[in-house]
Amino acid sequence: MDYDDDNDGLIDVRNLAQLNAIRYDLNGNGDATNTGYASAFPNRVTTASGRMGCPSGTCTGYELRADLSFDENGDGQMTSAGDPTYWNSGNGWLPMGNVSSFWSATFRGNGHTIGYLRISRSTTNYVGLFGQSAGAIDGVGLPHADVTGGLWTGILVGAATGGTIDRAWTTGRVHGSQSPGGVYGWGTTDVRASWSTATVSGGTSSFKAGGLIGYTEGSITASWSGGRVASTNGGGLVGAAGSAGTATDSYWDAGTSGQSTSALGTSRTTRDLQRPTAYGSTGSIYANWNLNLDGNAGGDDPWDFGTSRQYPALKFTGRTTRGPAWIEADHWNAPVAGEPLVAGLYTKTARALVSPAATITTCDGVANTNSRQAWIWERSDDGRTSWTTVTSTRGPACSYVYVPSSTDVGKYLRARVARTSGGNAYTLATAAVVASGAATAATASFAG
Repeated sequence: MDYDDDNDGLIDVRNLAQLNAIRYDLNGNGDATNTGYASAFPNRVTTASGRMGCPSGTCTGYELRADLSFDENGDGQMTSAGDPTYWNSGNGWLPMGNVSSFWSATFRGNGHTIGYLRISRSTTNYVGLFGQSAGAIDGVGLPHADVTGGLWTGILVGAATGGTIDRAWTTGRVHGSQSPGGVYGWGTTDVRASWSTATVSGGTSSFKAGGLIGYTEGSITASWSGGRVASTNGGGLVGAAGSAGTATDSYWDAGTSGQSTSALGTSRTTRDLQRPTAYGSTGSIYANWNLNLDGNAGGDDPWDFGTSRQYPALKFTGRTTRGPAWIEADHWNAPVAGEPLVAGLYTKTARALVSPAATITTCDGVANTNSRQAWIWERSDDGRTSWTTVTSTRGPACSYVYVPSSTDVGKYLRARVARTSGGNAYTLATAAVVASGAATAATASFAG
């Protein structure tokens, strides 16, 4: 069977099983003999002259041919019941590559996404979709990620020790004990035309957290970050950098990040980053962003600047990879559909990025009234710890609206729904997040 439809030497990846099989072929030549690899690519050509369908049997890596998601049942979360294949007892995805055997080939995303990556491996080092990479990674987005690791942790790559990363983007959150970053944790890899709005936490005074990169000795060009760096040991764009580290025309949002300094890059306001709607001429902060990424003559026009209320987004044929306007509707911890709401808490975490004027409305879908049901709104810097009660109320469905203030911008909010002791239990149906003004409407459900 031909697994290189366009004959570019890159093996096609169309499902999670094939993505997972890459770990058995870190040099990308398609000659892996592991049974897991054979199962993911059945009936493949194994002869040297025609291996995997690559021209003359010469394969040089892999490319995404479809959007993938670890949220297998499409309910907006990753759980043991709904998404068992890569749950791994709660540890989630096993990073591909490590210090002794790392990714060294090409991985081309073609603008596709790998959604809801979950990794919970706090005692494991080199943590990310790729644990360690020295290859060429291009054109991939990882939305709604939730990644926890030890040393050198990033959403895309843990340790990036060579090669290049171009046109990558991430959202969600990442936590690491040393040098966590939104795209990669620690490394020397050059990054171009990339962005992240992921919340980054962890780090130490010597190995700091960074919105885009934790620690780098490489170059960063025409890139930005806007996620909160929820750490006293952090930098807006980059946590720390070696003497070879550089940043050219690369920025972080000082307001949403909560960071006034960065090892590399230039501080900008939200307005600075959103106001331009084109590359602009000399003097514009984006004047040099029309990069030549493919090595051919002229710029490749990789960016879409949207409206004057949007951040720059990467564009590919047929799609623009713009992130959410003001919230990221991630991290449901929800009851099962049809089950009664019992004493306890069910949580929804929403990332407030830019719009203090937006309104969040919660509805439980219950027709009758019961004063023993409570809506509790809380705020946190990192979405993980130190939740502070903002306000709470008890009453019927849609009984409470919380309007985020300027204090909430760049932080996490969650609505907790609890039944106090006594009274009838509710079946919790749906909850909605409704944004007005400059924000964009988004809806999410507790109970599928």
